[in-house]
Amino acid sequence: MPSVGTLVRQRLADQRDALRAAEGAVRAGEPTGLHDLRVAMRRIRSLLATFRPIFDTSVTEPLRAELKDASGRLGQSRDAEVATDNTDRLLEGIESAGLDEDAVAGLRARLRLDAIAAGDDVEETLDSTRYAALSILLDELVDHPPFNDKAQRDALKVARKRVRHEARRFAKLAAAARAEVPEDGTPTTDHGSAVQPTVDHAARLHEVRKATKRLRYAAETARPVDDEPMRRIVKQAKVVQTALGDHHDAVMTRVALRHLALDEAVGEAAAFLLGHLDADEQRAMTTIEARAWQAVDGLQEELDAAL
Repeated sequence: MPSVGTLVRQRLADQRDALRAAEGAVRAGEPTGLHDLRVAMRRIRSLLATFRPIFDTSVTEPLRAELKDASGRLGQSRDAEVATDNTDRLLEGIESAGLDEDAVAGLRARLRLDAIAAGDDVEETLDSTRYAALSILLDELVDHPPFNDKAQRDALKVARKRVRHEARRFAKLAAAARAEVPEDGTPTTDHGSAVQPTVDHAARLHEVRKATKRLRYAAETARPVDDEPMRRIVKQAKVVQTALGDHHDAVMTRVALRHLALDEAVGEAAAFLLGHLDADEQRAMTTIEARAWQAVDGLQEELDAAL
């Protein structure tokens, strides 16, 4: 059985190579490049966090911080793109109903300008001195991992222990988010009165989504030494991640709708339409969240069986 250091080092090398390939795709203008680049960044960050006990954290934590910063700046473009695409989809329904075509055309133009502005941030980030320094640090990490003595331990035992750690973290965050949601699925205030989904509740669901990703990536890392149980965990984690991703996209779309509605330049007619679209998205979020909780239950069942 290999050491956990050998297992983690191979994963680091694979994700560094994936990051390089995705970066090239972004620069070449390929549509999936930005998504793939941010996924590779998240996988590396998650790996360094999950397997923190085997690293010299004085080296890995600054790198994690740099990856988080770069991914955040790149994510602004992705969020703008998703909001634009989703709002376009909603506007198609308005347009096909024959409602204020000039207002719809104006809103589409505004969305495109916002997306283009966010896209400029991607180029600036990748061409920055800070990103170049990050690339050098990442290569150094792969070539000379800052392992401590714990990296010599058995890969299977340590990997399963770290997956269990991420599973507990996921369960804790899911329970905290779910505590706000009674049996009818309607979030409540601290006093127990029913309200529409709040910003805080959406943020908690987003934290569950991030914890699901980290759990999934931990299981992916463990698969070479514990294939079948980890494969099932990865499969169900993807279902949770997709559902909560749809919820997050709806949140970002509503942010874009409200941003447009508050702009006096769009006019009263357009603001009225945006209010209706926002209400439609809010109702859709309730359905999406119910689906997400079903997926969460399925993942917990897999975790109980596998770990």
